[in-house]
Amino acid sequence: MTLLFREEPQAGTLPVTPVPATLVRGGTSKCWIFRDEDLPADALETDRLLIRTFGSPDLRQIDGVGGASSTTSKAITVAGTDPDGTVRYRFAQVAIDKPAVEWASNCGNCATALGLYALHAGLVAPTGEVTRVPILNTVTGLRLVCEIPTPGAQVPAYGGRRLDGQHYPGVPIDVIFQKSSWSSYGAQFPTGNAIDDIEVDGKRYQATLIDAGAPAALFAAQDLGLDATGSEEALEALVRIAPKLRAAAACRMGLPQDLSSIPKVGIVGPPPAGATGVSARMISMTALHPAIGLTSAVAVAAASGTTGSVVQRSVVPAAEAGLFIHLLKGKTALALDAADPAEVSFQRSARVISESTILVPSD
Repeated sequence: MTLLFREEPQAGTLPVTPVPATLVRGGTSKCWIFRDEDLPADALETDRLLIRTFGSPDLRQIDGVGGASSTTSKAITVAGTDPDGTVRYRFAQVAIDKPAVEWASNCGNCATALGLYALHAGLVAPTGEVTRVPILNTVTGLRLVCEIPTPGAQVPAYGGRRLDGQHYPGVPIDVIFQKSSWSSYGAQFPTGNAIDDIEVDGKRYQATLIDAGAPAALFAAQDLGLDATGSEEALEALVRIAPKLRAAAACRMGLPQDLSSIPKVGIVGPPPAGATGVSARMISMTALHPAIGLTSAVAVAAASGTTGSVVQRSVVPAAEAGLFIHLLKGKTALALDAADPAEVSFQRSARVISESTILVPSD
C-alpha cells in the first residue's frame, strides 16, 4: 500500500529536554512534583515548559502528562528545605484550555502529596512513629503541617486509608491548616463583612467573601435558585455563571480579575435530610469539582464559625466537634479546634505513583 500523504521524520530539528519528575496522588488530586534545580531559571521559560509538559492547550491534554481535569493538571516545584525542616515550594495550576499557568493559589491535596514526597525524596528524615513535615508555599505564604505515620522511623510506601468516594487507599496523612497563615492576601474577610451583595447581569446575590485556605466566594444556593445537594446535571447553570461570579467577587475582594483559579466559587446550603454539617458544590477552574479542594474546605470551615455568613446560616450542628461537608461525591470530615476555628485538620492519604523522566519538546 502506498501512503498518499507522508512526511518524513525530522531528525534533530526538535530538541527535547529531559525533566525528572515524581507523580504523587494526594487526596483527591494528582500532582507532578519537580525540583527547582531541574527547571529553567527564567520564570516564563518554566511556564512554557509546564504548559508543554501537561499538553495544554488541549481539552484532553493528549500530548502531555495532564489528565484533562483541574484535579489532574497540577504541579509543585520544590525549592529545598530550611534549617528548621520546612519544605519550601510553589503550587502551579496548569490551565487546560489555554496556555497559562497560575501560581497565586494553594492546593491542600497537592500539599498532602508533597508531605509524602518529602520523605521519599529524603528532604525530611523520618523521626519516631509519626513524622511532622512542615511546608511553606513561598508565593502565598501558606504554612501547613503534614503528620505522617513512620513506624519504626521507616518511610511508608503504602497504607490502608481510603477516602470517601475513592477506590484505592494510600498512606494516611493528617493535614493541619492554621489561621495564622491561611489568608493569602491579608484579612480573612477582605471586605470586612460576613455577607456581601454581588451583582451579575443586573441581579444581586448574597455571598460570603473569605480568604482562608484560598480566597473563596461562597454563595447561598437558594439565592441562585439552586440546590446545594443537586446533581452535576442540575448545576449546569452554576458552571455557566461561575466566571462572572468569580470576576465580580474578585473585584470586591481586591484580587486580580483575570485568574481562573481564585477566588474559588461555590454554593452552600443545608445538608441532606437527616444529616449534620453543610452541603457544598464548588467550581474548580471552569468545571464542577467532583469533591472539594482542601483549601476550599478550609474556607467553608472558617466561614461556618462566623455569625451571619451564608455557611453559618446553613449548618446543621453535630453533637461532636467537627464539620461534615457533603459533596457531589461523598463527604469530607474536618476537625475544628473551636466553633470559630483557628485550626482545621483533615485526614487524607497519598501514594507515590511514578518516578519519571518527562521528555519535553521545544516549541
